[in-house]
Amino acid sequence: IWNAANPIFRGMYSRGMYHVALVNEFLRESTPEKLASRGITSTQEVADIEAYRYEARAQRALAYYHLMDLFGKAAFVTENDPINTAGPEYNRQQLFEFVESELLAIIPNLKAPKTNESGRLDQGFAHMILAKMYLNAEVYINTNRYTDCVDQCNAVISGGYVLNSNYLNN
Repeated sequence: IWNAANPIFRGMYSRGMYHVALVNEFLRESTPEKLASRGITSTQEVADIEAYRYEARAQRALAYYHLMDLFGKAAFVTENDPINTAGPEYNRQQLFEFVESELLAIIPNLKAPKTNESGRLDQGFAHMILAKMYLNAEVYINTNRYTDCVDQCNAVISGGYVLNSNYLNN
């Protein structure tokens, strides 16, 4: 039952790609030009939407991380591709490189750890994804990245996130 016909696996893959599609559409529809054409010109509104755009990119990176981890490949599309584009198939190496570069590029633009409103992501979120990727980099890209994993874990911890003192609750 562990094959492409399994509805759970098909659903997991489809959900990941659906998440990518939603983020891409949000990014397409929230460019500064589109905002201005819709009368959204307030400095605060534009700044808020720009922050949402960085958070959306982090969510897309998470979706591609899950696809890389679970399936080892995925169709790759961004907001720069036309709607209904299947996109080229990216392997684990290519997905790893995209997720890593995307997260490293946006971390400075995400809110500092534990400063965003409840339910919204921050720099700790991006550091956590990178830590998980680096922990398993030998599987994804055949390269040991344990030192990078430790650095990302330290970034999460220094941001104020801690493990529960009861190990079973972690």
